[in-house]
Amino acid sequence: MRLVCTNGLILKDKKQRKNHAGRSAENSDLYAIDTIQAIDDAFKLKVRDLVRNAISISTFQEAVADMQGAKSNPITGSPVKAVEVTAKSIGLSENESGLVLKHLIDAGDLSQFGMLNAVTRTAEDIESYDRATEVERLGSSVLYLPTTTWREIATANS
Repeated sequence: MRLVCTNGLILKDKKQRKNHAGRSAENSDLYAIDTIQAIDDAFKLKVRDLVRNAISISTFQEAVADMQGAKSNPITGSPVKAVEVTAKSIGLSENESGLVLKHLIDAGDLSQFGMLNAVTRTAEDIESYDRATEVERLGSSVLYLPTTTWREIATANS
């Protein structure tokens, strides 16, 4: 996951996996100094590669393409019902759902992109840092909803 905009959107990095290879899993008493140095060097190379990928133009272009695609997925049914279904799909509370609806309407972007922005904007209104961060992450889940789920949201009627 990484923060990709000042609105708080946190996108899943499709190319990145999380593997723990830290020293806590190893008993350093068993290894020679040169082995420990090689493990440290490998870790530094992994970090270098992850950073290189995170800032690569292709990673950026993929994220832009995903968001452009979301912009072309309009909400054609009831915005109120669309927010209700979205909230249920991604795990928002009733209060958070109300905030999402407010931000969706205020922004005037009735699309999948507008919905994800409304979700991430809602995080700014949440007092708990941990929950706000989780809601920012949930914004990206709107972007990557299965097509059938988005269709259900987009066409939902009261």
